[in-house]
Amino acid sequence: MSTRITLYGAAITPYTIKVARALHWKGLPFTLVEPRSAEDFRRWSPANGLLPVLDLDDTRVQDSAAILDLLEQRFPTPPLLASDPTVAREQRHLEQWVGETFFFHLIRWVRSRVGDAERPADGLGPMMRLGLIGPNGQLRPEVFDPARGGIGPDFDSAVGELVKLLGTRDWFFADQLSRGDLAVYGALQGFVHDRYPGGRALLRSRPSLWRHSERVEAATLPKPGA
Repeated sequence: MSTRITLYGAAITPYTIKVARALHWKGLPFTLVEPRSAEDFRRWSPANGLLPVLDLDDTRVQDSAAILDLLEQRFPTPPLLASDPTVAREQRHLEQWVGETFFFHLIRWVRSRVGDAERPADGLGPMMRLGLIGPNGQLRPEVFDPARGGIGPDFDSAVGELVKLLGTRDWFFADQLSRGDLAVYGALQGFVHDRYPGGRALLRSRPSLWRHSERVEAATLPKPGA
């Protein structure tokens, strides 16, 4: 019996991108189902409205890190972590840092510019609640209007921290792609595609991160037949 995988989430959001690229890395075919209304968030993730959610043979898992844990358990090759426990720990820490500290600066900036009246009702994910994602599940680029401050100096500093962590390596902490690389890749796609006005230029000014995104892109293209 073949494995059935469905990924629920908006295609352009960082966590969905991270999971989708992990599935490509492991050569696993899947169906992406994007939200079209606020009700989709509640229906697919009734506990708190957070996406992505992965359905693997009728077993549903929420949270991108937990999803990657499941994929690593069920499909260990190719791996998402280094074989060296110390390096693997650093890669996990990077993934966590991207999901918490890195996004903290972005979300704090959004919160300072989105009034309560613009925020959707409770029961949705925090990205929607802050106005970063509209009721249709799509990113709201007007939130990042440079006339209202751009991405802000704190977030710019967080991008600089990624440059320091990568250094002169091709991948973070190791010689092969890991879940840490996927987390960074997902986080930076809004900049690569200039969904945040001026973001592409900012990332271009960090050539090591730009090249890193290109490497992840090339390494995680869908496998033939997947």
